[in-house]
Order: sequence, then C-alpha cells, then structure tokens
Amino acid sequence: MKLKFLTPVVAGIALTVSSLVNVANAGFLDSDSHLLDESGANLLASWIGTDQDWTSIWYGEAGATSNSWHKAVDGQGPTVSIYNITYNNVDYLIGGYTDLDWNKSGTYASDTDGSVDSFIFNLTSEVMHDTSANHFDNDSANIIFNYQDYFATFGGGHDIFGGSFTLGGTGYSNAFGTYNGKLPNSKGNIVTGSDERVNFTVNALETFSVTAAQTPSVPEPSTLVMFALGILGLGMRRMK
Repeated sequence: MKLKFLTPVVAGIALTVSSLVNVANAGFLDSDSHLLDESGANLLASWIGTDQDWTSIWYGEAGATSNSWHKAVDGQGPTVSIYNITYNNVDYLIGGYTDLDWNKSGTYASDTDGSVDSFIFNLTSEVMHDTSANHFDNDSANIIFNYQDYFATFGGGHDIFGGSFTLGGTGYSNAFGTYNGKLPNSKGNIVTGSDERVNFTVNALETFSVTAAQTPSVPEPSTLVMFALGILGLGMRRMK
C-alpha cells in the first residue's frame, strides 16, 4: 500500500521535471501579434533551425504606407514579414524570413557570409521555398529588394511583391525567381505552387524582429533529477 502511494508522487515529480525542461526551450511570441500564432511561430523556427523570440515591430492594413513600414523595420537585423492576402476568394498567410537589413537603397541585397539563410513561405499550406534547389546560378544574389516605395519584397522576379506606397492594392508571386527557381522546373509560385504568376489582394502586413530565444532562469535538468530523487528517498525513509 505504501509503494502504491509513492507511485503517483514519483509520476508527479517526473511530470514537473519534464514541464520545466520544456519551458527552458520555449521561444517568446509577442502578445501583440496579429498574423502569427504559436503554431506558425514553431513552424518558422523549425525552418530557421533554432528557437526564436518574435517581437512585432510593425503591423498595417489597407491604407498603411511604405514609409511607415521602412521607418519601423529598416536596420533591424533578422526579420520575418507576413502578408495576409486573398487569391480567388481564399485567404493565405505568405511571407519571408531574411537575416539581411531592410533599407531604402533601391537595390537588391545579397547574402555574402557564405550561407544563404533567407527563405519564403506559405504558412497556410505549410510550404517553404529556399535557394537550395532549382535556383538560379548565383543563389546568394537578389535575396531581398530594398526600395523606399515598396513593402517587404523577396527575390528576383519577384518571388513575393506586396505592393507599393500603400497597402491594400495588388501584389504578386512569380513562378520563378531566387526562391521559386528556374522555369520550366521551378517550385511554382508561393501561393498555389502553380507554374504561373498569381496576382493577389494584400489585406495586411506584419513584420517581426527575430532573435535567438532567451532561456528562462530555471534549474538545470540534472538539478531537478537530484531533487526528485531526494524527495523519493525521504518518502521511502519515512515509510520504513
């Protein structure tokens, strides 16, 4: 009977240890987020390859200006930009991640550190296009296009164009480009995957600052295990 009593105690301690260890690996998602939920953040983190903290630094709907977007996001380092779009009466969340700075230069930005980390994605269909396959010969060029009148624009082609001056107009995704690849063997546009350019309506855009997840101050797993064993030993001693 005494051993039966110990069983749920041990199980409870094990669950506590497990939950605390999991918390140490969790990323922070800004509560002000409009277009990104926990599921989407986890999916993006899996594509980036590490846990991330997500801070919303700009959100705009129809009528918001490219000038206000640039004012908030230029020079902020790694970012994720997510568009809410409508194509053929269906809403999608598409966008891109880049570790390059946005600016107003009127030029393409290239990834020159020897590793192309940027990619585009469709969160609705859980699809990601990077530059690792079916890409142009120089896959480190034309990563993003910086222009004062444009919102977040990814790739040569463009792979994703979200409009200019004000949100709420027409954007597009080509079937070819830095991320979508070469015709006739491209990966297709990021919205539907078809081998044709699609034009869509832009409803909203949100850009997040992306930083490595900060580990909460919790005991190391080994410390928690020793604590659990100590509690177990104390319980068995009292029952003798």
